[in-house]
Amino acid sequence: MSERTLHATYASASRSAGEQAAALQLLLARTAADPDLALALTRVDTTEMKGPLDSAGLRAALTEAEAERDVNAALAERHHRRTLAGVALGTSCVCGHSPATHAPRLTEDGRLPCRHDDCGCADLDFP
Repeated sequence: MSERTLHATYASASRSAGEQAAALQLLLARTAADPDLALALTRVDTTEMKGPLDSAGLRAALTEAEAERDVNAALAERHHRRTLAGVALGTSCVCGHSPATHAPRLTEDGRLPCRHDDCGCADLDFP
């Protein structure tokens, strides 16, 4: 590499590190003043996030986290109901359809309605 290329490479790396340091100093100041923000930052898993932690990136990560939470809550509810009913894995709902055909997310009132065409089953229930 030429001297000019080396200088440009190191100068660019120095600017990037300076920007990172300034951002971290701001976060340190804000988290020192707001312990809830510090706690929230410890819970953010950035390994799955794509792109910068700007408003758009945070909104996208929030949408993904909420969807994952909702789907897993519905799966947990399916298994909880099955356990309470004392039925085997794979047992159909009283409507005759598998639990997998019921909503992938709980409704606001905690139901798992059947999504099978023309079924009308309002909530997953085991015999």
